[in-house]
Amino acid sequence: MKNGLTLGLMVVVVAAMGWFSWYSWDRMNKMEAKMAQLQKGAAPAAQRGPPPQTTAYKLPMGRSPFMGNKDAKVSVVVFSDFQCPFCARVDPMLQDALKDNDLKNDVNVVFKNFPLSFHKDAKPAAKAALAAWEQDKFWEMSEKLYANQRALTPENFTKWAKEIGLNMTKWENDMKNNDSKYDTWIKEDMTMGLNNAKVRGTPSIYVGGWELRERSVDGIKKVIKEKNLL
Repeated sequence: MKNGLTLGLMVVVVAAMGWFSWYSWDRMNKMEAKMAQLQKGAAPAAQRGPPPQTTAYKLPMGRSPFMGNKDAKVSVVVFSDFQCPFCARVDPMLQDALKDNDLKNDVNVVFKNFPLSFHKDAKPAAKAALAAWEQDKFWEMSEKLYANQRALTPENFTKWAKEIGLNMTKWENDMKNNDSKYDTWIKEDMTMGLNNAKVRGTPSIYVGGWELRERSVDGIKKVIKEKNLL
């Protein structure tokens, strides 16, 4: 009787193990099939990217810092991040565009702040530059920031403000008293970038509202010619 009971229990256990193994295997197969289906469906979207631009984006200068003639016919608008190494590399090209004989009288460069969330020093750096802009020295400060991206500290902001000849009392007061104002300005730039220009990263550059893919002075000329901006 005891042996029979033991044998019965063993049969039940083996059957249960077999069912569990089949269930796990079946569930695993279904999960893998679902993942493959999701991946298959996601791939085309990743390959497609954003739709082609069909009209120029509206990117008004507003209160943003600019280089060149304020009333130039064409604005080259850059959405940038002071901690972004790619932004630092493209900045000299934008300055070269204003020295180019074919462009300097008809083009200006407009800076829009777009500090990325994972660059913790980018937003404080943007505020230091905006405080310098109050004294018309945004670009001088921006050069210091781009050249020292691994050293973006409050102490260095103060050091560089002195080096570029700012009125230190005014700059320090602006940094202290205008913090919320600069927050608003930065937020407005980022909202414009996201909503108006579909900015997905930095730097993002637009010539007369058209995205610049070839980041060079010749690339700017090419967009101007293709879109009949002058």
